This record gives sequence, C-alpha cells and structure tokens, in this order.
Amino acid sequence: MSLDDEAERDLRRMQAAREAKVVPIDGGKRKRASGGQGAGKGGGKLAADAGEGGRFELVEAGGSLRPGVYWHDGSDRPPVWVCSPMRVEAETRNLRGGGWGRLLSFADRDGRPHRVPVAMTLVQGSGEDLRAQLAEQGLDIATDKSGRQRLLHYITAQEGIRKAVTVSRTGWHRGVFVMPGGQVLGDPGAEEVVLDAPAGGDAVEIATAGTLDSWREAVSVPVIGNARPVLALSAAFAGPCLELLGMEGGGLHFRFDSSAGKTTLLELAASVYGPPGYRRTWRATDNALESIALLHSDMLLPLDELGQLDPKAAGAAAYLLANGMGKGRQKAGGGLRDVAKFRVLFLSSGELSLGQLIEEGGGRVRAGQEVRVVDVPADAGGGMGVFDCVPEGMMPGAFANRLKAAVAKHYGHAILSFLREVTSDRALADGALRSARDAFIAAAVPANAHAQVHRVAHRFAAIAAAGELATAYGITGWPEGEAHRAALACMKAWLGARGGTGDGEGLAILGQVRHFLSVHGEARFSRWTEKEHAPRTLNRAGFVEDGDDGPTYYVEPEPFKRELCKGFDVRRVVSVLRAAGALRLDAGDKSTRMERLPDGRRTRVYVLTPALWGDE
Repeated sequence: MSLDDEAERDLRRMQAAREAKVVPIDGGKRKRASGGQGAGKGGGKLAADAGEGGRFELVEAGGSLRPGVYWHDGSDRPPVWVCSPMRVEAETRNLRGGGWGRLLSFADRDGRPHRVPVAMTLVQGSGEDLRAQLAEQGLDIATDKSGRQRLLHYITAQEGIRKAVTVSRTGWHRGVFVMPGGQVLGDPGAEEVVLDAPAGGDAVEIATAGTLDSWREAVSVPVIGNARPVLALSAAFAGPCLELLGMEGGGLHFRFDSSAGKTTLLELAASVYGPPGYRRTWRATDNALESIALLHSDMLLPLDELGQLDPKAAGAAAYLLANGMGKGRQKAGGGLRDVAKFRVLFLSSGELSLGQLIEEGGGRVRAGQEVRVVDVPADAGGGMGVFDCVPEGMMPGAFANRLKAAVAKHYGHAILSFLREVTSDRALADGALRSARDAFIAAAVPANAHAQVHRVAHRFAAIAAAGELATAYGITGWPEGEAHRAALACMKAWLGARGGTGDGEGLAILGQVRHFLSVHGEARFSRWTEKEHAPRTLNRAGFVEDGDDGPTYYVEPEPFKRELCKGFDVRRVVSVLRAAGALRLDAGDKSTRMERLPDGRRTRVYVLTPALWGDE
C-alpha cells in the first residue's frame, strides 16, 4: 500500500470517527470524549486493541455503520460485525475469590437494559452455552463462525477494567442488601456487588406501583385491629431482619377448613415487595423450591396452598426452607458443588396443616417440623374469617375484596423505604429490633415453657419487632404496639391449638395414646367384670376397668409397643406417660405391673390410669 493510499484510508477513518463520536480505549480503560456520553448511554464508539494486528470497536449510534461491536483486522476490508452494542464493564469473582468472569451490559431489541455476569468457563471452547445465554436475553450475535469466535475474543480482550463481586443469592452481603433484580441498597464501598442469578420466567416479581403514601392509606392502615393481617404485613418486614437478629429461617402457616381470607393474608404481605404475582405456590419440586429460596433469601417468601405439595415431600420441604441449605450435589467431572445457602421467612396458607399433609403421605409428624412451620389458625374466631373487625357497614368478604383490589394498585415501595432506613444506620436498627424482641419474649413466654415454645416465640418476636421498626420509620401508619399485639394474639392462638407450652413431641405422644384408646377402647379391650359367657373380644389389646375417676386400661406389652407407640421410641412414650402421672408403676418403680387378669393369667401389663385424660 502506498503512502498516499494509507493517508486516504486514515482520512476516511477520521471522518467516520467524527461522524460516530469515536471514543478510543487504551488497554481496555475507557476515555470519555468531550461532549460524549458515559458507558451505556447515548451515541459513541469505543475501540480496544485486540492484538493480531486488529482491533475491536463499539459503535452505539450515528455514522454509516450499524450499531454494534466490530472487528477491524487492520486491512482495507470492511469491519466485521460481531454483535449488537455490548460493553464489558468489570472483571468479576465471588466472595471466596473463585468463579472469575466478566460483567456484560447491553440493551435488548426493546431497549431494555441487561447486566449479565458470565463465567470465564463459558468462554472456553466453542462458547455455545454463553451465546445461548446472551441471545436468550436479547443480544444479537453474528451467525458466521468467525463472528461467533470474535465475540469470545472481545469479552476476554478487555484489560484494566474495574473489579466487582458476584453473589448467587439475594439479601445481605458486605453490609449491603441485594434485591432480586440486582438493585443494591446501601454503600458497597470500593467494589460493586452484582447478583449472579438465573434470569427468565422464574424471576421474582419485584416492582412498584402507586406511592408509599397510597399503599399506607389503602392497605396498611385499614387492617389496624386485625391480628392476622397485621402479622402478615409485619412478617414481610421481618425477612431482612433475621440476619440482624442472628436468627435462622422458618415459616408461619395460616390454616382454615375453607376460604377464610388465607390468600388475602399472603397478598397483603406480598404487596410490601411487589404485585400479587410476588406470591408463589407450594406446587414445586425440591430443586425448584431451593432455587426459589435463593431468589428470596433475607426476604419474605409467600407460598399459597400447602395442599398442592406432594405429601411425601412435605416434611423434607419444611426442613429445606427452614434450615436454609440445599442438597449436596456432585460436579459432572467429580468433586462436590457448592451447597446452596439461604435464609428465608416464609408465609404459607392451606386447608391442611403440615402435620395433616405428612400423615396423608404415610409419614409421622416430628416436633422439629412443627417448630419450623408454625401452624397458626387463620380463623380469628369472631365469625369473620381472618378478620377481628371490619369497617362499619361492610361484610368481611367485601372488606377482603377491597384489600385485594388495593394490593393490585399499590405495592413495592414499603420494602425499599424500609431497607433504605435500615442500611442508612444498621446499628440503630439492630438495637431497636433486639429491644422489641426481648420485650415480646418477656410478655409471651412463661418461665417453665419448653424450649420448642421458646424457638417459636422468637419467630413471633422477630415479626413483632420488624413491624414495630417499620412503624417507627413511618412506613405502616400503625400506632405504636400494634405489631406487638398482633403477634402476641397469634402466638396465643398457636399455643391454644398446640395444647400448651410443654414438649411438642410429648403432646403428640399423649394425643396418639388417647386417640388409640378412644377409637379402639370398646372393640379391643375386654371389660374387667365381663362374664365368661359374654362375646369374646377379637384382637384383644387388654382389659379396661371402669372407676369413679374414669377408665383404667391394662394394656398387653406387644400391642402397647406395636400400636400405642407406633412411630415413637417405646422408652420415650413410657417417659411421657410417667411424667403425666398416667402410668401406674409397680413397687420397684418399673413401668409394667404384674397383674392377675380376669382371664386368669398372671402377667405384666402397662396400666394406664384416668390421669391420661386430665390435661387434654
């Protein structure tokens, strides 16, 4: 090429650069042209040295070239279009220093912006998975082999760009709060925190409509005096407070035999975060629930219709969500993948309790499951479903419909306002939450209550404290103490349905023994005074003797162990019966007694006294 030809070529390039507002990049470091736009905005053209005697250029608008990333090979040939406009914003890695990648930004064909963290492992080889991921989010990519390979080169060629940290779940990280859409509340410091979570149809519906004032007036203030709606709204604020209080996850389940406004409670809570679509259902596999939990970590997860969950998976689902840890999985090439970790507070609803669903699947309810998913009667007991009171002249159904219409128009502002306040002075929020929690525990828990009751009380206390903090921030419009009173009323309802403040498994054992005797007492136990000519008892489990205080049952050892103790350790059942004073002991303090039975046998039996029914 002659000097004249080279000069003419350079002249043409300079002219095109002036038309397109060229902004060169040296070593990947951006320079802003005078009067130009910043990254991702307006018109501009960026260039990056790609080696091999060529360079990449990014044309965003203007000039004769189609907007996009171009490859110039250094010859007179026209530049090769690689993809629609895309910037490599940052070099990323996770909090442990692994998972290195790049943060890409581009707009789809509708002009909607996307910021996509991509792992460097996807850039290796042919890059098919990476191109599929970017194309799915709206990036136009060259279809020829050379263009596709240049896309990978463009992503890896950038040097000297800033660094950012990626996280795989929402919630608290390095003192900032990461929302599902990637919005970060709080000051991240020197390095941006970026959410690296799958996008698509399973995305969390976080959005705003109306204003905070309109939400307060139409949704929050109207439910004052209604314990369950106030508890549901308070629970929405409690999700982000679990870490501040050093608490694990768990859930509340609103149960009623028919439609009593259970779904309304979940939609009220969802309105703190977004539209009614923020609410999910239990109809999901274990793997799907794990993914959903990661996208709701440190937030509220509303799950409607517990009955849609597979009964055989119900117990495992309760442990999964409450324990905040997913399954261990093996990598394709060997070794173990990182176990998913999260922390969610979930609200559930359904016509069945968790225990009923587990039993429906042939399982046995354990005390740990009932502690993790607290069963709150949804009926307030006043003939108005979930409501304690409704506006004068309005029926409960009409009030519920008014609230449902309100949450469809006003939503999303409350949680953003709450988190902005918390992140602006986290220490102040921490102190206020702990003080309110301790006040609730002191008011709600008797000194002799079982440890299981204390665990559940701490969940109600966290919800009450979060509701009071939101009130102090001016978000709810409630009077001081409203959230505290609502949580206290709902905990009392739970205790009433549970049967007291004792050991949950002990209560379950007493219930099972009572149930067996109530159902089979006439058919399986012969009367102590029965005459020889009376019909014989089929499949006899023992004898029953009537007394002034009630019946005494003499239970043969094998039926006692196989049937009355079914699903429980025999020693545990005996211990519970002894503690309840319901087991008559022999002179040597043994649990069985040597008795002469009406059929003439002298043998050891378990003697259950009328005290068994004393604390029903």
